[in-house]
Amino acid sequence: MSAPDSPNVLVVCIDCLREDHVSGPAADTPFLDSLREDGLAATGMYATATTTSPCVASLLTGTYAERHEILSLDVGPLASDVPTFAERFGAAGYHTEALVTGPLVEATGLQRGFDAYRYREPDESLFGPWRETAAERLAALPEPFAAYLHLWEIHEDVSVPEGFDEPRYGETRYARALSALDRELEALADALPEGTLLAVHGDHGESITNRYSPVRLGLKSLRDALKYYGGVDTRARVRRLNRALADRGADVPDHYLENGHGENVFDFAANVPFVLSGPGVGSATVDATTRQVDVLPTLLDAAGVEYDTGTFDGESLYPPGEIEDRPAYMRACGASLRKRANWARAVRADGRKYVEYPDREWPAELYDLESDPEELDPTVDPDPDRTAPLRRAFPDEDLGEGDHIDVEERLRLLGYR
Repeated sequence: MSAPDSPNVLVVCIDCLREDHVSGPAADTPFLDSLREDGLAATGMYATATTTSPCVASLLTGTYAERHEILSLDVGPLASDVPTFAERFGAAGYHTEALVTGPLVEATGLQRGFDAYRYREPDESLFGPWRETAAERLAALPEPFAAYLHLWEIHEDVSVPEGFDEPRYGETRYARALSALDRELEALADALPEGTLLAVHGDHGESITNRYSPVRLGLKSLRDALKYYGGVDTRARVRRLNRALADRGADVPDHYLENGHGENVFDFAANVPFVLSGPGVGSATVDATTRQVDVLPTLLDAAGVEYDTGTFDGESLYPPGEIEDRPAYMRACGASLRKRANWARAVRADGRKYVEYPDREWPAELYDLESDPEELDPTVDPDPDRTAPLRRAFPDEDLGEGDHIDVEERLRLLGYR
């Protein structure tokens, strides 16, 4: 890698972006395909959680929630002693700016270090007049800049722009909206100054295949009432139903009874794309298991910004030819789980995934991802000796309790409440 002095950096984080829709044929994405072909692509990257705020905190700090302290959408705020993307690039002489939406309000503390932190309503998207505002703002940023752009276009409820609601753009509304967004991303990239590193990333994935089925909605509502409110372990029955209905919906990995994100740690909700393109970035694909906490050190390396490796939970993806599998730690802590007792945590490593519920007396699960890639048939209450290496990969620090973040009204407007 041979990066120029102080290249601009733009990180585009697309809420709910699944990796398989970027690397596979589910959506028509010629611009993202070109970025993958010319730059660095990590296909086996996993989010630290399956809900937005903790994921973005991990992206912007390179640490797990045990250190950055944003535990869920309404528990935080960001720990004062954890350096951020904006602080690190700002100290290196960069202008830092964020264009954000969704739950990323200033009460989270994620604005710390940015010279400008501009929040907009979710309906101000690249599918409307805001596209001109975004392009103009990015083109006018003082150089060198390090900017973070958070997009909401494929978050539920998905609206497909006119001209893209056709089968050739994807089997689902989600895929068709992503196909449309791909064109907007290309136009946005054209507005960037030369010498800009462009990273495209997903904060977490999404369950999409049976989103609009009223039968699924009714069954899921029953499951949620029993499991999340009543504390009933419904997993065995749900697994049988998911196996029986595995062929329903679009031909992409999913579970029938799931919807959206935040409630589980399955790969379709946790596997996210990371693509980096621009000056000094050679063409390379990393298929090894990597983590969202690896993104920030990778960006700093690509921009030539020095850092202390001990301040991260992650590691750089450079040099890409030497990357081997890294244990990926992830959590389910979404607002739809209703309370902390329903949170789950998992480690994905060595072709297996270990899942446990720290605040429930429910047996753990162990998935063999080679024989069961769809995660439909786990070993329940596995032998502790067999899972010990995976359990040792959990963070050493406690998760902590955190403080309440006053975002109820914002979450209600976003459809979380």
